[in-house]
Amino acid sequence: MNREFELPYGCSVLKASVPERNLSLVLETEDVEGAENEPDLILKSLRAPIGHLPLRESVRKDDRVVVIVTDNTRACPDDRLLPPILAELEAEVPRQNITIIVALGLHPPLGGEELVALLGREITRNYTVLNHDPAQTVYLGDTSRGTPVEINSKVVEADFRISTGFIEPHFFAGFSGGRKSMAPGVFSLRSAYRNHGYKMIEHPGSRAGVLRGNPIHEDLVEQARMAQLDFIVNVLLNKKREITHVVAGDPVRAHERGCELEKGIAGVRVDHKVDITVTTNSGAPLDLDLYQSVKGMDNASLITRDGGIIIIASSCSTGIGPEIFRELHASASSAKEVLQKIRRDEPIGVQWQNQILARTQLRNDIYLLSDLEDRLVKDMMITPIGTVEEGLARAFEVLGDDAEVAVIPEGPLALLLLESQIIG
Repeated sequence: MNREFELPYGCSVLKASVPERNLSLVLETEDVEGAENEPDLILKSLRAPIGHLPLRESVRKDDRVVVIVTDNTRACPDDRLLPPILAELEAEVPRQNITIIVALGLHPPLGGEELVALLGREITRNYTVLNHDPAQTVYLGDTSRGTPVEINSKVVEADFRISTGFIEPHFFAGFSGGRKSMAPGVFSLRSAYRNHGYKMIEHPGSRAGVLRGNPIHEDLVEQARMAQLDFIVNVLLNKKREITHVVAGDPVRAHERGCELEKGIAGVRVDHKVDITVTTNSGAPLDLDLYQSVKGMDNASLITRDGGIIIIASSCSTGIGPEIFRELHASASSAKEVLQKIRRDEPIGVQWQNQILARTQLRNDIYLLSDLEDRLVKDMMITPIGTVEEGLARAFEVLGDDAEVAVIPEGPLALLLLESQIIG
């Protein structure tokens, strides 16, 4: 007998069948009810924030205000968050003093229709909306770890800075949201190379679900403080992408509260590793390209034994991602050589994503079901497959008919809490 799964894939679902006799673990997050009245929940958080004055009382009539929003690689519902935020701001500040900046990090700028899809036509028509340009930054000094803090000039020039965000597990920063809208959201390439450097990525504290002792997170918090991020509005979402919780106010205290909530919802305890893990990159928007899909692969590797196989379904409908991401892997003959090149030549390309992918590939073979051409998949040292069932059949041929299988339907959105004796 087989067990049927519906896996998020792009903007739809993919049906996959796994033999019951092999199925050992199904790792799913808690399903939480969405808020009955999202605008009311958002407004309440703005008027009774955590560790901060209410938003309306935090700005003055002459303030130049910057609102930093996430880009289209995240599921943050900015089209629903912004109306109450803007209404509260405009109770004190004239509209012409408000600028919305899309926190692209190092991602490509969004075109007009992409901005409409992200924020809604009313907002793009009536407000100044700008893409972050990592080349247009101002140097503010260095963090205690030596990271140059270079922040978008419009953000630096503002009198008040507020950011939105979506809190989910993040494969090396612990959790998304909070300080990440400022750094890496609106920082420079030079900042990225230091914060995402080889040693920072390899630090044992740089992993999902960890804030305390995570050098990447702590460095990002320091950058956000130096850049004077004043106020955040972050959400938690359920499987239907409905808002379940809103945390607003002090960028550190509100974010930490949101991370505590998310850990309780997304945390899944795991007591052993398996031979084969079937996973996803949680569907759109996170599975738009292969670059982002490394998150699902890395998460699956935590519970896949050395020599085991990861099968991931990720649409990658917009392609590989940055061409330099493909070039680094394609230029090497092995995952080990990729890591050697990064250590020897850094800073190079988007090395952090190649590093994490190569690190995973040292331990596990990866089979990918996607919309990509097979040749591109092979350039990344990944095996292309046509169906999950094909991937399982090939994996059973390699590992034996009795191989244990785990399924992580939501990919990187599940925070895998491993028993200490199996971490390694």
